[in-house]
Amino acid sequence: MIRTTAALAILAALTTTPAAAQREQEAKVLCDGAPVQGGFLICTAAANAEPPLAMNGGTPEPIADTGFAFFPIERDATGTVEVRGHGLEPYVAEIEARDFNIQRIDGLPPSAVRARTPEEQAAVARGVALKDEAWTHRETGAWWLDGFRYPLAKDVRRSGVYGSQRILNGEPNSPHFGVDYAAATGDAILAPAAGIVVLADPDMYFEGGLVVIDHGAGVMGVFMHMSRIDVEKGEAVAAGAKIGEVGATGRATGAHLHWGVRVRGTYIDPELLMAFDPRDSATLFPAEGAAPDPGDLLPD
Repeated sequence: MIRTTAALAILAALTTTPAAAQREQEAKVLCDGAPVQGGFLICTAAANAEPPLAMNGGTPEPIADTGFAFFPIERDATGTVEVRGHGLEPYVAEIEARDFNIQRIDGLPPSAVRARTPEEQAAVARGVALKDEAWTHRETGAWWLDGFRYPLAKDVRRSGVYGSQRILNGEPNSPHFGVDYAAATGDAILAPAAGIVVLADPDMYFEGGLVVIDHGAGVMGVFMHMSRIDVEKGEAVAAGAKIGEVGATGRATGAHLHWGVRVRGTYIDPELLMAFDPRDSATLFPAEGAAPDPGDLLPD
């Protein structure tokens, strides 16, 4: 009986052809990335599957032209993440918790916040309207498949991290949804990935000089406090192209670049994007040479 079982196992192994293994893989939702708080997943499905994929029962996201979908994971997400596709075995993973930098300060005197003038209120409203319009933009490309690069022309000290938060007199402030770099005024800011500029404004009330780039499927790069803007709305930019210069505009206490990444309403950690190169993923690109050539990812 033991010999018969062993023989059957060997026979099964011999009859599992590469084509059969490929069919088994194509019956699943395949994902890779950073399944952690403030992280993301890049997923793909079988070629014959219906295009939309959905994460945790949310709104289905159509697969981009390249056959991939990008899903953000919120800063405070817990439990599991599940990505489903029609007729496919879902991808399921535990969301890894992170220790964010939380600073608690008690005993502060009540703050005397000056009321905004009518002109300032109008400036805030103008900025909100411009950003709301930009957030609805959706490019069908997937330029994030080329990975993300450092957004400055030279290395500088990191002065702020994603997810940090202050709790003042027991009242939590909004978390810091980006990374700050202590660059000097005039330092060149580079596009970390290719995309289409959906907002370029030098005079936003909070952000000062602001540029927003859609890197595809609503994966938005957000660049704040710029002293100079070298791109225009609707312009296609390549990865590494100069988009402007560092400044201290808007509500900034000193010169620095704030870089955020907003994915259809959820801010994720830009440093996790820089640490992951989709082209090196054997899960997303199991066949040798299957990863797209960077030249194929340039916006039209």
